[in-house]
Amino acid sequence: MAKFKTRARAVDMLGRQQIADVSTAISELFKNAHDAYADHVEVDYFRSDNLLVIRDDGIGMTKEEFENRWLVLGTESKLDSASHNEMFRPAEKPKRAIMGEKGIGRLAIALLGSQVLVLTRAKRGRRLSDLTICFIHWGLFAIPSLNLDDLDFPVITISGGSLPNAEEIRALVNQNQNHVELLQDKYPQCDFTTVLDEMKDVQIDPEDLADFLEGLSLAGSGAGTHFLITPANEELRAEIERERQSSTKEFSKLLLGFCNSTFSTITSLPMETAFRYWPSDEANENLIGPGEFFTKHDLECADQYIRGDINEYGQFKGTVRVYEKEYENHVISWNRGAGKETLCGPFSIEFGYLQGNKSESNADPDDYARISYKLEQIGGIYVYRDGIRILPYGTTDFDWLNIETRRNRGMTHYFFSYRRIYGAVCLTREENSRLQEKAGREGFQKDKVYRQLKDILEHLFVQLAADFFRKDADFGDYFRERKTELDRLENARRKRDKQVGTKRKNLTAALDSFFQSTSQKIPEAEVDSLRLQVHARMKSASKMDNPDEAAEELLEAENEANRRLAEIRRSYQIAKPRGVGLTKQLERDWAAYQREQERLETELFSPFSKEVAETLGIMAEEARIYIDQRRRLKSLIDQVAKNRETEVKSEAGLLEKAATDTRRVAIDTARNAIQEFRNIVKKVEIDFAEQDFVDISPQHAEEIRQMYELRIEEVGQRNTESLGRVREMLTSIAENMEQKAETGHLDMIEAMDTELQNLKEQADTDAELVQLGLAVAVINHEFVAAIKGIRHKLRELGSWARANDDLVPLYQEIRTNFDHLDAHLNLFTPLQRRLQRKRTIIKGSEINHYVRTLFNVRFKRHDIELIVTQDFIDSEVTGYPSTIYPVFVNIIDNAVFWLKDIQEQRIITLDFSGDAYLISNNGPAIHNRDIEAIFEQGFSRKPGGRGLGLFISKKALRKEGMDLDVAQSGSKERGATFEILCPGGLDE
Repeated sequence: MAKFKTRARAVDMLGRQQIADVSTAISELFKNAHDAYADHVEVDYFRSDNLLVIRDDGIGMTKEEFENRWLVLGTESKLDSASHNEMFRPAEKPKRAIMGEKGIGRLAIALLGSQVLVLTRAKRGRRLSDLTICFIHWGLFAIPSLNLDDLDFPVITISGGSLPNAEEIRALVNQNQNHVELLQDKYPQCDFTTVLDEMKDVQIDPEDLADFLEGLSLAGSGAGTHFLITPANEELRAEIERERQSSTKEFSKLLLGFCNSTFSTITSLPMETAFRYWPSDEANENLIGPGEFFTKHDLECADQYIRGDINEYGQFKGTVRVYEKEYENHVISWNRGAGKETLCGPFSIEFGYLQGNKSESNADPDDYARISYKLEQIGGIYVYRDGIRILPYGTTDFDWLNIETRRNRGMTHYFFSYRRIYGAVCLTREENSRLQEKAGREGFQKDKVYRQLKDILEHLFVQLAADFFRKDADFGDYFRERKTELDRLENARRKRDKQVGTKRKNLTAALDSFFQSTSQKIPEAEVDSLRLQVHARMKSASKMDNPDEAAEELLEAENEANRRLAEIRRSYQIAKPRGVGLTKQLERDWAAYQREQERLETELFSPFSKEVAETLGIMAEEARIYIDQRRRLKSLIDQVAKNRETEVKSEAGLLEKAATDTRRVAIDTARNAIQEFRNIVKKVEIDFAEQDFVDISPQHAEEIRQMYELRIEEVGQRNTESLGRVREMLTSIAENMEQKAETGHLDMIEAMDTELQNLKEQADTDAELVQLGLAVAVINHEFVAAIKGIRHKLRELGSWARANDDLVPLYQEIRTNFDHLDAHLNLFTPLQRRLQRKRTIIKGSEINHYVRTLFNVRFKRHDIELIVTQDFIDSEVTGYPSTIYPVFVNIIDNAVFWLKDIQEQRIITLDFSGDAYLISNNGPAIHNRDIEAIFEQGFSRKPGGRGLGLFISKKALRKEGMDLDVAQSGSKERGATFEILCPGGLDE
């Protein structure tokens, strides 16, 4: 009699070749952990060792179970969930539906790597079995000619709750090598070279690995199953790196949401999953951590939300929320079942929908941005069976319900976009047993049952659009009204942003022009030029023969001087726009403008005006010309009055024109509203007159009445609301004018706009600080670990160098360069002792040494001389080095930057005077507009500067009872001095 024989490569075809990718393979092992009643399943991938570790804390296996179940294909142990639960379910845990059916899911390991070390330990009640260990090389299953009967895999056990070390694993691998060498002799035509070479390279120490990873362990009282896979499939590293570089979820999207705790459920996760990627041995990143998948809060933020049950006849009944309004017990029937029970069975569905345009969304801006990012990466309709995800449903590129295809045919008709949906269809094995998964885990078999499930769901989405979101939808009024309202608010916001943006832009340009002129001393030059002209004219007038003509000419010269001075004054005056909130930068510039304007008035314009009057008097007295002071003063006063009257009349004319235009627009708006309403009433009357009421039923008559009333109500309500908004605006203006209120609606708008601008800027700054902090934390962690490793290896290299004279020069050179780097790192130890620090006496000599050591190279590179006074060297202050040292570093670093471009000798001076450190340089002076701003968060004149150094320095010093300020400088064009005020030097 003949018998079937099985080649070893059948295992490879059933396992590795059936699984689509490494993510799906890991998902299969997650399912096995779920069936083993694990509470946790964790994956760790070490890039440096190309080692993949998968651990769970499930019920594990005894040696007999491992040999008779795990190593046997197509086992029947999971076919009967009841018997499986009866035999293996821990007493304290609820029953779980068993995911594995065919007994081949474990073969997915072959796709993850060519070799696996399996460690498993069973827990049955309170009894723990010995640890079972087996090493398998999957490459044996890909070699032609080998039969399954040819392959033997040694299995060993360890008792006492201990783990094997590297030597014990090496011995186990050697047993496998011996077996492979025997196969080489038996099948000389087969090539076992790769298998043997990889076995020789195996270096696994489970004991050391368990100490490193901590958490799930098979030592002591631990149980479960662990897989140590080496070398891991290179595609695993490639996919993870691609995901990290592209900021997508191409790899992890198949692992996210493995267990359902979000959609159509109120239960907690039956099993927690984790995938930690270790780019180095010091830091890791959990690719599927909490918050990466959709949450209950995300559903609450949805603009449209649907949840309900679909019964055995395909009928939906549930809740539909459109923005804030809920429609309970909404029913959608499926009319293709002909009254028969469906083949697919009853199930539930829950999903949220986020509007594609932010202006049409009711979600908070932060929530909208966060959920939109998730939608781009992992949005879609998922499928869960008994709480476990079925692949590949839910991926963004698998629109299994053809939602996007229909939307492309008519966006307003079908409404839903697959890219904006996040939700799930929830099935159970008990109710939906006829839905069968494919062997390769590529979804359900596309049979009649699956097609019916799809048809019911596709009909549901089409009918939801028809009921709520189309123009003629029966329940579409609220959606249209709310969407229109959101659009109106967004348009108003954009219009205002455009208006105030233009005004801010114009103000910024005017201030920049003002400061450019004042920094170039243009106002002083203009006044000097006017002074020369006036002086020459008065001098010429004083020499005239006719005294009356001379007096007239002198007075005319004075008037001309005052007129020209007024023009110069006006050219440097800037009107601040009303009702516009200013950014922090604009607020700083406006305050600086006011200070500079006051300086010009007190130091330039007013003195010149007095000078003109004095010059007139002196020249008149010298030439003995009589000046009629009454006439002179009256002329000057009349000139001021005339100028002001012109301004008032101009503004009054503009106000009258604005009032006239406003009245015209308001009247036109009212007339148009009345006319539109009359037109709709007339149209209804015409339609009503043409309506045939013969033999009409009362119900139909009522429907006609409601239709006509709805048309009238819709136009009437819209126009009433529109006219009401206009009336309220005009009333508000009138009330403010009548009450002569000092604070009008524009002032209130300006105050709110300013607060909004400040909050936006603070949010942006805080976000940058958070990102910067996270980056610094990661870099610091990596850097410190790297330095420790180099120090350790240098010590080892030193031992070799002492034993080998040829290595000494190389070692000395490496050691010297590293010591130079290490010395720079040690300079920052005062900055890293903030938790264990103490107040100490800080000597000026120590600060001098610290600064010179840190900046010596840069001082030489930029040819900067550091001058330190004896007072600074002798100074002593009690404080924290970790607070004061960074301030010196920051200020001197800034000084080096600003000094490097000046042509003269570059000098930085450190001094101590009156309980204050003085740090000076002869670089560019700090502009008056920046004196206050330089200590504010986010302000910087450095290209690419973050504006954090001086802000943090001042804040840190104030916390310790000290302060940081800009000292007054004798020169306004050159040099800057910062003073660190110590407690004794602070004003009480």
